[in-house]
Amino acid sequence: MKKFLLKLDDEQYRTVKWMAERLEISVSECLRAIIPSIKPRAAKVVSGKIKTAQFDDMVPTRRLSESQMQNLASILSQLTEKRWAVTLAKEISQQILHKAENKLTVNTYKRLAKWITPYRWTSRERFVKPKAEIISRILFDRPIERID
Repeated sequence: MKKFLLKLDDEQYRTVKWMAERLEISVSECLRAIIPSIKPRAAKVVSGKIKTAQFDDMVPTRRLSESQMQNLASILSQLTEKRWAVTLAKEISQQILHKAENKLTVNTYKRLAKWITPYRWTSRERFVKPKAEIISRILFDRPIERID
């Protein structure tokens, strides 16, 4: 069971308390009954306002040819084999290669951008940065900018 904190202002609490009293149950039971019916928001496609987008929103990429897909798969496998930027490689593989969609989550987009413009310059960054730039060129026709 996961625990979470639910913050209600006074008016919201009075509403829930009123419902609980009408149903003759506790406020906790009333909230437990209501929460399963709450639906998460649908992810939306964003293009210009990535900085303010939700982490699960989608950023459109360009359509990839078969050779671009193979090139992308090759680069991702290099990252995975070297065990550097594995999360990035897995996310891009799942979102682009396996789903065959032309969209990345905002979270993955930002992760890719961080590898393109790293703050450190170790051997790891020297290995991953050029590959991240190639990935960005394959997906967006340009190196994308870092968004913090």
